Amino acid sequence: MGAFCVSCGGKLDPGAKFCAQCGQTVAGSPATPSQAAAPSSPAPATTAAPPAKGGGSAAKIIFALLGVFTFFVLAAAGSCFYIGYRVRKRARDFSQTYNLNAKPYQGNREACRLATKAEVAAAFHAPVTSVESEGDSCVYSFDGTHRMAIQVTWEGGTLALKLSHGALKSITGGMDTFTSLPGVGDEAYIEPMGSGVMLRKGDVMVNIDLRTAGQNADAGKHIAAIVAGRL
Repeated sequence: MGAFCVSCGGKLDPGAKFCAQCGQTVAGSPATPSQAAAPSSPAPATTAAPPAKGGGSAAKIIFALLGVFTFFVLAAAGSCFYIGYRVRKRARDFSQTYNLNAKPYQGNREACRLATKAEVAAAFHAPVTSVESEGDSCVYSFDGTHRMAIQVTWEGGTLALKLSHGALKSITGGMDTFTSLPGVGDEAYIEPMGSGVMLRKGDVMVNIDLRTAGQNADAGKHIAAIVAGRL
């Protein structure tokens, strides 16, 4: 038996969902779902990002570099301290060896007072025609060509004598050409070939130049003794 629409009484086709006459929904027919709701997918769980390894490594490198830098700074400071100590010690030893801390000469610094005209004439057995002061030197002339000079280093004479002695040894290949002259001042030497006499008393050095006075070493020794006695 055919079905009829409950609204208008029109005959319904088998399986119809709506009345062809009035459009009424046929009773008992399943409702058409409007739109299937898409199944909601569960939200992905938030995964905590692992701590970056690069930051920790960079910190370690920085601390390592700071440690190395600190080590070199301390090592450099220690080296400077040691070098400074060694320099001061060498300077002290040098000063003591060469008597650089000697008290400056306080006497009369006139070179010509160290030997008189008569004393020089007697030592050389020749009349002295003139005596001239030239700074820290005194020049005794016998005639137009012969003369003797007394040259004085009033301060630093100890070092000056050592340097002069050492320089001449270097020139002669290490051979000591100075002849020691004991009993004159603190130390005295006859220079090579009787060209002069060098003496020291305290921190004063005196060089008696005999090169233009006939290289008379005996006369030079006599004058050296007189000079040393007046320093």
